[in-house]
Formats: sequence, C-alpha cells, structure tokens
Amino acid sequence: MNRDHAGQSSKIERWRGSAAGRSRIVAFSELVWTVSNASTPGADFEAQAVETLQRLDQSLREAGSDRGRLLSVQVILADVSMRDAFDALWQAWIGPDPQHWPQRAVHGGALAPGLLLEVVATAARSVDGDG
Repeated sequence: MNRDHAGQSSKIERWRGSAAGRSRIVAFSELVWTVSNASTPGADFEAQAVETLQRLDQSLREAGSDRGRLLSVQVILADVSMRDAFDALWQAWIGPDPQHWPQRAVHGGALAPGLLLEVVATAARSVDGDG
C-alpha cells in the first residue's frame, strides 16, 4: 500500500457491492465511506433496521473502523413516519456514550422496491494503532 509523508495510505480502496457501477465501501487515508441496507427486501421495518445496522458494523470492520469512529450518518427512510421506531433501534445500537455519537440526519426518500431504509456513513479508521 502506498503511504504519503504523514504515514497515511494514499491509495483509494474500494469494496465491491452487489450492484454494478458502485462500491459498498470506499476508503482513503483515514476516512471510510459506506452504505448499508437490508438484504431481505420485504421484511418488516425492525428486521430491516437491525440487519442494516449489523451490515454497517461489518462494513466498518472490513475497512478498519467501528461504530465508535462514525463521523456522519445519513438515514433514508422510505416512510419518514418510522423515524421514532428507527431512533429507538439506533439508540440501542450506538450506545450511551456521547463520545461515540456521530452527526446524524434522517430524511425520507424513495428506495429500491421492498427496502424500507438505507444508511450512508462516513467514519474515521484506526491508522497505525490510534484505536
């Protein structure tokens, strides 16, 4: 891997997603961008939200990060009236420590058929053991 003068990776890393023309995860230097959604369209909202957050955890791990290093999260809900339901699941997932809470926005939007939510995240990754 290429390293610049500060010891950071200068190579763009990409992890393929299931759809052509886009990556599931992209990392550059100490930053990670990822998108997560359920692989079971048609499941109920809670099942899709739990799966989406589990897949977000997995993507962050693959890129050398974790939920405690999230910087910004955008949550897209097919039905924005599900915001309170998502908030309850989110709070249980992100935990009680405000030092681990990212900036987060929730908005409504059209998603692929059967999908009820999608999460787009930016995180810092651990570089040279900065944990």
